[in-house]
Amino acid sequence: MWVFFISAAVLLAAVAILAYPLAIQRLETYRVSHETSTSFSERDALLEAMSDLELDFRAGKITAGDYETGKARLQRAYLAEVGTKQNADPARKMHG
Repeated sequence: MWVFFISAAVLLAAVAILAYPLAIQRLETYRVSHETSTSFSERDALLEAMSDLELDFRAGKITAGDYETGKARLQRAYLAEVGTKQNADPARKMHG
């Protein structure tokens, strides 16, 4: 019976010792600037759309004309997005 109480006391002490730093420490969140995250997600969305378009064409879901039109539109949008990001980056203006 005493062994149970001693084991429980040791277990509670260990939990308290391990939990104490977590309880008193304030968690800090990581924040990405809105411009970076939005630009990145738009580029990802365009690349994913190009990939989906390619898969649809290979599966025969769209015609060659629709594929070429969609591909050109997505490529222009992607290049415009990348160009906008590069023009807004001051480090690139200084070095390139």
